[in-house]
Amino acid sequence: MNFFKTFPGKRKTLFLLILSVLTLFASITILLTTEPIHAQTITTDMNVLASLQEQPNPASASQSQGEKIMKALSSAYPELIGPAEFRKQNDDDPGDWAFTVRGRWFYYAEGRILPEDRRSRVSEYRALGFNSNYPLELPSWESTADQRAARTRSYEESRNRPQQPQPQTPRPPSPVRSNYFFEALWNSSTRDQSWARQVQVNFLGRQINVHSDISQKMIQINEIILNEARTNTAVRQWIDSLGTITGWNWRNVASSGNRSFHSYGIAIDIQPVNLRGLATYWLWTSQHTPQWWNIPYSGRWHPPNEVIRAFESFGFIWGGKWANFDTMHFEYRPEAFILSNIPINR
Repeated sequence: MNFFKTFPGKRKTLFLLILSVLTLFASITILLTTEPIHAQTITTDMNVLASLQEQPNPASASQSQGEKIMKALSSAYPELIGPAEFRKQNDDDPGDWAFTVRGRWFYYAEGRILPEDRRSRVSEYRALGFNSNYPLELPSWESTADQRAARTRSYEESRNRPQQPQPQTPRPPSPVRSNYFFEALWNSSTRDQSWARQVQVNFLGRQINVHSDISQKMIQINEIILNEARTNTAVRQWIDSLGTITGWNWRNVASSGNRSFHSYGIAIDIQPVNLRGLATYWLWTSQHTPQWWNIPYSGRWHPPNEVIRAFESFGFIWGGKWANFDTMHFEYRPEAFILSNIPINR
């Protein structure tokens, strides 16, 4: 039976009107109950998105120290080092990050960066040490107060500690820093081999020997400093005050058995004619000032900031930012800037 036939005339019209009102009411109710949920969902999604943006990349967070360092080195010396990859020699090998240097495989080896045939002899060597927190600005004197206080306490304790009898049995030799990686990188495993890689460049009016691979960088740094000196009196006076500038010098680091980076021709020492009582190298200063670390910046010889910036922009770290300061020293280590997320000229 047709339902509407039971509602003739006005009854049918009234029924349709009531039906329309009920339908409208139901629609409004649905909107009122679902819209806030929809808005809340959007807000929640945005909060999740913002939260994800603030968090470190999971892949980056899980990246091992070996992967970070090997990839940074590969990026720092692309002409000399091949791409970093995780490499296993067989199924029993746990694997390690590796790359080739001039066609020869080198492994991370717990920071030793050892060639393939030395990979199993990690205990014989110290980790090389790679600076992953090189500061863009010289740390404020206040920010290093705790570090200096700790050194002072350690120094005072060592002075007041009673002398202990020396052991009669000889101590085993301490592990030495491996030179294999840097020798391969700079193709300089002997004095004669290293000397053959050196070229002479004019730097601030002096002829110095540097590794041929960084000679163009030194020429560009020289041009930047000389251009700055044309309008900057402080830089001009600093250049005029200089005495010696040393590049290549086959030797070990003072008071250690580690090879100096001067031996490869990638480090520069710049000294004035007269230090005028200022400190420049912690080891020299320690001979007459036991608490040498407490000498303020104002008591140390510093190159002008413009000079430091010129070196750093091409991948040279400055020893004045080290805890064991060496304010005359610049060293080509572009990997430190990559690990510290500081852009440099390439």
